[in-house]
Amino acid sequence: MASSSSCLDRYSRSPFSCSLSVIAILLTTALASGCGGSMNSGAMGTTVTASFAGATMPSAVAYQSGTTGTFKALALSRSSVSFTLPAGTSAYGFAYICPTFVAVNSFSNESIIQATTTDTTSLSLACPSLSGNISATFDVSAISGATQTMLFEGYWSDQMFGTSGVQVLLGVPTGTFDVALVAMGANNAALGIQILRGISITSSTSIAFPPMTAADELGSAPASITNVPSGASYDFETTYQTSGGLSAILPVSYTTGVPQTTYPTVPSSQSQSGDFYLIQAGAVFPDSGLPPGSPSAIVSSNTASAVTAALPSPLNLPPSAPTAAAFPTFNAIAGDFTVAGTVVQSSFTQFQTSSTVYNTYTYVTQTWLGTNATFTVPDLSTLTGFAPAPPSGAQEFWAIYATAGTPLQLNPVQQSGVEFLSSPTSVQSLQTAGAFTVP
Repeated sequence: MASSSSCLDRYSRSPFSCSLSVIAILLTTALASGCGGSMNSGAMGTTVTASFAGATMPSAVAYQSGTTGTFKALALSRSSVSFTLPAGTSAYGFAYICPTFVAVNSFSNESIIQATTTDTTSLSLACPSLSGNISATFDVSAISGATQTMLFEGYWSDQMFGTSGVQVLLGVPTGTFDVALVAMGANNAALGIQILRGISITSSTSIAFPPMTAADELGSAPASITNVPSGASYDFETTYQTSGGLSAILPVSYTTGVPQTTYPTVPSSQSQSGDFYLIQAGAVFPDSGLPPGSPSAIVSSNTASAVTAALPSPLNLPPSAPTAAAFPTFNAIAGDFTVAGTVVQSSFTQFQTSSTVYNTYTYVTQTWLGTNATFTVPDLSTLTGFAPAPPSGAQEFWAIYATAGTPLQLNPVQQSGVEFLSSPTSVQSLQTAGAFTVP
């Protein structure tokens, strides 16, 4: 049976309806957290600084000293905030919540980073600014098989219906981005692309794409994968990144159970120096669910050339599911990772009220975790501005990941609204997911 390998909602207005694999790739297409920062050698210990790019600042921020300290509110000064750890303390936590944005529902996105000064003392973060409006003129009718289009504005995306016309898109990110028009056909497979560079998105922006021609059609390059689990097939999902902040997904149509051997490539007329591909390889199992321990890997390529991805092996999967709780405790995932970089344990939890979808992302580095085999989502509900506790009886969705790679994977593009602009060497991850009713 033919199907599409992509979940296009990952950067769209309903991004949280996607499967676990979506969150995994968001973790691997993230704004890098630097390894620098200011160091105080006096009695007060080390200073950690969090900086926020863009025009939109978080609604609230807080920090934690050590691994068991209480989170305390901080006052954001312009676009950054710093806190100093006690002498001899290297572990810390930093939490922030971005302003709620409205799509089909209202979405609240909260992030918690628990790391050590060995990992980083300088966090580079962001919140999306969604006050832009676009009027887009397009015509992809010359692309054989095209039935619809996607418009990618930097890290964001919107579906446009039909093959030509004018469509108005409201509530998109503001700023200067590269934008892409992707022609799509059966099963949401990408067929062609046009990229416009350095477009300023404001509250009223008109973009006119030239009519697509055969020169804009996508090509292909060989792709292979190693260490595929027994009984699984695999597929690839490709994202085209530009130095101008564009992150355009190029989904393909594939037949379930038949491994892919290529990934889509951008024509030379649309590519520039500094652009690169992120190719995610993931195991695909014959049933419709995501089995515990599903492995994935991302490799990058600066050219449309052959790539090979190696999947990691799970060592302790499936871990037991977390006990139902408003703020669950997760068992850390162990994997036989073969790429360089600190392993980050991360979780995603989501619950919904009548008006708002609440998403919480927690990132715990291996150095913060130490020999501990579990970590708990911190309860920030008593701090002003942070998300409330999930109510009893609510359905809470959860996912847990172990991700290894460079740079340090601490900030998903979905939440941050800012794409990281340099290619990682490689990333591997293991993940599993589920749901429970809050007691």
